[in-house]
Amino acid sequence: MEKSLIEEELNEVWKSYLSLVDGVMAGGALSTKTKELMAVVLSIAGHCEPCIKIHLRRAIKLGTTRKEIAESIAVTLLMMGGTIDIWTRFTIREIMDQSRAM
Repeated sequence: MEKSLIEEELNEVWKSYLSLVDGVMAGGALSTKTKELMAVVLSIAGHCEPCIKIHLRRAIKLGTTRKEIAESIAVTLLMMGGTIDIWTRFTIREIMDQSRAM
């Protein structure tokens, strides 16, 4: 993956960010799998396609089922409205199809 400008020019800031990511996403009262699903729905709500792909792949690797993904998207749909279904239709299916092929 290509380095970001922050990673290149402010490497200590980037390392601090990655340390925060590791700490937040570690299992605790909420499992890492649950946190990845939360990251998926927040990525959907934030319209961040690269984020959806990253967190959905991680969630699938942690054993997240199609049903869990669907229910998580349903909560996002409830909270964000019908545009979520249209916007995520192709992005979610693409990653799930790729994961099935692995």
